[in-house]
Amino acid sequence: MKILRILALCILTFCVLSFLNQYFFCPQFTFPRPEPFRGDSILNPYAQIRSEQWVKANFHAHAKAWQGVTNGLGNAAQIHQAYQQLGYGIHCVSNYQSIDSTGSGEPGYIPAYEHGYNIEKTHQLVLGESAVEWLDYLLPQTLYNKQDVLNHLKNPNSVVILNHPALRNGYKESDFASLTGYDCMEVLNPSVISTRHWDAALSAGRRVFVVGDDDLHDIVNRDRLGKMCTFVNIDKPSKEQVLSALKSGRSYGAVLAADQKPGSVPYLEHLWVRGSTVEILLSEKAAQILITGQNGKTIARFKNTEVARFKISKSDHYARATARFENGTELFFNPVFFSDQASQVQPVAHEDFLQTIFYRTLGVAILFSYLTLLGMFLVLKKLPPRSFIPNNTQ
Repeated sequence: MKILRILALCILTFCVLSFLNQYFFCPQFTFPRPEPFRGDSILNPYAQIRSEQWVKANFHAHAKAWQGVTNGLGNAAQIHQAYQQLGYGIHCVSNYQSIDSTGSGEPGYIPAYEHGYNIEKTHQLVLGESAVEWLDYLLPQTLYNKQDVLNHLKNPNSVVILNHPALRNGYKESDFASLTGYDCMEVLNPSVISTRHWDAALSAGRRVFVVGDDDLHDIVNRDRLGKMCTFVNIDKPSKEQVLSALKSGRSYGAVLAADQKPGSVPYLEHLWVRGSTVEILLSEKAAQILITGQNGKTIARFKNTEVARFKISKSDHYARATARFENGTELFFNPVFFSDQASQVQPVAHEDFLQTIFYRTLGVAILFSYLTLLGMFLVLKKLPPRSFIPNNTQ
């Protein structure tokens, strides 16, 4: 019984410390106000692309790691080989909290890992880092927790992608009116499609670009292999070029139909902006091209065509295109958006030091109270039981 009591106290203390660390000791932030894209010019991420330079990529796949504790079957070499056979030029292994170095001598190798071990799967994909960040918050995360994690992950030489935001409500749509410090969003994942979250970020004026991934966990049975991917516009498969393409939006996501031949996926020929007119040309006819703007509003719709030409107004703030083909393959393109010189700088959340001090002081007071009660409990347990002496004065 004594061992069980000690174990219970250890678990209770761990829970109390985790709770205080997450909800009282975490930095507090002042977030920039959500401001839709504005300006006199239209920024086009596809202005400098070359249609023959699209390279197929998957950044999110898991092999067996941590002695099989985490969810992953097969090894990294099997993953790389499978994607090479499907014509992928870039293929990463992104184990949980671990960077796999298999194939590190190859020109297209990009170090990658999936960050996060919390209960709501508020996860991030980190590309280009040489070391793993271990800070995370186990319990359902507040906006401040999420921002603190992003601040620790952010690095000018890496790319931070928010993974499957709609999964388990890991990220709420309302979060994207505030969060800063990330580059891309994994909008396309076999578990969930997160276009509403993407539109929430874009509508808040956050320059966030699309990523599609298989999120593969079982290379042995290949249940998710080749389902979703990202195309990046690069002239050679190097880490620097891939990360630059993702950060600048020279990329798009794809959902691949079951019968889609790997070597004949439709692609973007060009996306031009002339004045207020946007023109999209695809390599083949799409069953539908949908144009979406501020707050997910439909701007235009085209059917049975490879060309979409439309006007964008300042009230649209941004416009992104989704092309669906007869066989079910879909392409999700990054937005063109209004911009001016001042809006070239991305908004940043700043720590609110006074509020941080207030919460930490409160947390210290709660911790002191808990330790005092714990000490009193342990002292009382060590005291010998009091004897009962009968009253024989009669």
